[in-house]
Amino acid sequence: MSAPSFAPQLRPLSVGEVLDAGFRLLRQRFGTLVGATLLVAVPICVVSTLVEASTNPVAFDFSTTATTDGSSAAATGTLIARLLDQVLSVLAIGVCFKAISAAYLGERASAGESARFFLPRAPALLVAWLLATIAVVIGIIGLIIGAIFLLVRLSMTFPAVVVEKEGPSSALGRSWQLTKGHWWRTFAVLFVVWLLTVVIGAAAGGVMGIALAATETSNEVLAATVYTLVVIAISVLTYPLIATVVTVQYYDLRVRSEGFDLQLLARGVGADSSRFDASPERPAAPAGAPAPAGAGGFAPPQGPPAGA
Repeated sequence: MSAPSFAPQLRPLSVGEVLDAGFRLLRQRFGTLVGATLLVAVPICVVSTLVEASTNPVAFDFSTTATTDGSSAAATGTLIARLLDQVLSVLAIGVCFKAISAAYLGERASAGESARFFLPRAPALLVAWLLATIAVVIGIIGLIIGAIFLLVRLSMTFPAVVVEKEGPSSALGRSWQLTKGHWWRTFAVLFVVWLLTVVIGAAAGGVMGIALAATETSNEVLAATVYTLVVIAISVLTYPLIATVVTVQYYDLRVRSEGFDLQLLARGVGADSSRFDASPERPAAPAGAPAPAGAGGFAPPQGPPAGA
């Protein structure tokens, strides 16, 4: 990592400020986050397309309304492809955490550094995602509202696995602990991000439809290529956005419930924490004195001061 150019400020964040901080981080590190996402999106999308194309003869034949030829091989291939889509979403979000956390320290982590930091935690994250999915499915079977409730309470599982190195089951409990008393705040943040991803996905789908209409749709290789490129494009536009906002919300929840500070953040992502030993953003209060107003939390990251 390069030497830090500025130090982030600390204070509580409103829902709007959490979103603002996430969007600023996304803009400041967009190239790095896209690069990290591509490291997992390209191979998984290519494999997914190849699996579906090799098992389902009409998968990319847009001259017909049929989506499958009805064979068991086609059904299996489609199931594997959809499973790979879900795996992509998990890994693409997880691979961004290091770069986002480094940005909060005023430092830079490359796409490769972020991937290397995440790689040892990938299996645990996939297991945690599977457990969370099972819990959500149970909630759906019981009640849709219950499923939404569980989604929000378990939404901090990913950062708990990647940043705190929790195991799959303990990460679920950690997320439950962090979101306790902050359900509505967390729901509001996630709902806005979900709406944005729906808009982006719909726009990309429209672009794919226009592209296919302008080409010879009977060319299945061309159709499969366009489809794969659009899926990759959606991935690099949506998953870094989700990862940045979830990371900001995660750190804000830790500050609110645990007095989390920059020194602990730096230690969690393997950065040098010594420069925060006596952080000017959080001066030590006299014994017995109440915490100063505005202590804790992360402000939206600011750029380097003028002339820095």
